[in-house]
Amino acid sequence: MNKANKKELGVGIFFALLSIFYIVQSRNVSTFTPFGNRGLDSQSIPAMIGWLSIALSAILIVTTILKDRKEKKGTGGQNEQICDPDQVACIDPPKGAKLQGILQVVPLKLMLSLLFLFFYFLFYQRIGFILSSIFYLLSQSFLLTEKGKRKKWALFIILFSIGVSVLIYFIFTRYFTLFLPRGILG
Repeated sequence: MNKANKKELGVGIFFALLSIFYIVQSRNVSTFTPFGNRGLDSQSIPAMIGWLSIALSAILIVTTILKDRKEKKGTGGQNEQICDPDQVACIDPPKGAKLQGILQVVPLKLMLSLLFLFFYFLFYQRIGFILSSIFYLLSQSFLLTEKGKRKKWALFIILFSIGVSVLIYFIFTRYFTLFLPRGILG
């Protein structure tokens, strides 16, 4: 399996496991049924999102495996080799290359994204939905924006983070009548 397929497979497995954890944790949400015994309650939306994430992860895993099999049929199932960019010269991978490959598959941005997500969950109840969402969206947006374009997009990212957080809070509390933590804004 080549490096790109390994990354895609790793992402698919990671999000499948994250989705399973999300579904399990969504069972701990206190149940509130604004529409009586029919319709949505406070556990239904997180459960639907979790199952949708599992389905999308499964699709990514299956398509990656099928893509890899198709590529191996095209190359005749040769052993994976390390090649120069133009594929003029190829050699067998040295011992220990698998560990280096794993370290390359888990980039710094992924680790920082997971760290931001951890802090989001950690402070979600304490400081409330709006503030924690604003900080999370700001940090993820600045992380995922190219270094040279961050200054150009800074005002948009700040306004977008504030606007989306307040809009989602308003929609969920007013229209879905689902309670989100107010935190220190309480």
